[in-house]
Amino acid sequence: DKWVIRGPKEYIPPVQVEVLQKRKAIPLDENEGIYVRDLKTGRVRAIVGNTYMLTQDEELWEKELPLSIEEFLQRDSLVDRRTKTTVTSSFQTTKRDKSRLVTYRVPQNQAVQVFDYKEKNSRIIFGPELVMLGPNE
Repeated sequence: DKWVIRGPKEYIPPVQVEVLQKRKAIPLDENEGIYVRDLKTGRVRAIVGNTYMLTQDEELWEKELPLSIEEFLQRDSLVDRRTKTTVTSSFQTTKRDKSRLVTYRVPQNQAVQVFDYKEKNSRIIFGPELVMLGPNE
């Protein structure tokens, strides 16, 4: 049986109780988010824009992306518009927190198509706009 004690409290567990984790609330700005997976149902959802505390039946879910997409997201779209170069193996990527929501700022006069694999539909976003990817996109 799992349960969570919320709030600033003092708790001394009895001998029969094992403390599995100590969790803290995750503060999020309006343009930030996290991916959360429900352990009972397996459903993954995106939480955006407010402080969130995981329940006892939830965990942070890491969104895996192909290397080409990781490199695309790391590039500065305003700088890379003027020249198209091939990506070399010496491309240095910064480590991305895979449980954080994937965002991309679409530049002016450009468009991005995002495909949702679960719902089997796509959406087109015209810039300037901030795209936030759902867990199945």
